[in-house]
Amino acid sequence: MEEIPAQDIDHVNVSSTKIREALLNGDVETAKSYLGHAYSLQGTVVEGNKLGRTIGYPTANVEIGDKHKLIPADGVYAVHVQLGTETFGGMLNIGYRPTVDGKKRTTEVNIFGFDRDIYGQQLKIEFEARLRDEQKFNGLDALKEQLAKDKLDALAALK
Repeated sequence: MEEIPAQDIDHVNVSSTKIREALLNGDVETAKSYLGHAYSLQGTVVEGNKLGRTIGYPTANVEIGDKHKLIPADGVYAVHVQLGTETFGGMLNIGYRPTVDGKKRTTEVNIFGFDRDIYGQQLKIEFEARLRDEQKFNGLDALKEQLAKDKLDALAALK
């Protein structure tokens, strides 16, 4: 992210530092108000371990193209996903996937009402709301239960 001059928005002096801090804290709503639009990431869909599909929540694993792009704090977010000219709602997880002993930080999105092979394609992800922190669950059934709640929360946030 490059430094931009400070501006006043709703009587708050807004600088790129404040935007960066909001994103690093997962506060995408504040970042959106400062930017005047949703913060977004772009990346390529790459193969993951295909675990999400086994519990009813397939995800597109997104490799962010710009290595210097700021990735918001670990957690679960309500997002809009653009694939070409189409836009979908979804929920995105950023983090290490502690329930399945993940070893590397990933960005993966469950796109609502979507079932296509999109490996190698570009996605643009717009952050609308942070739903919760990433957490470790007591097995896949507990994770699946939480994902059902997350989906309802994401749908409500995207309305």
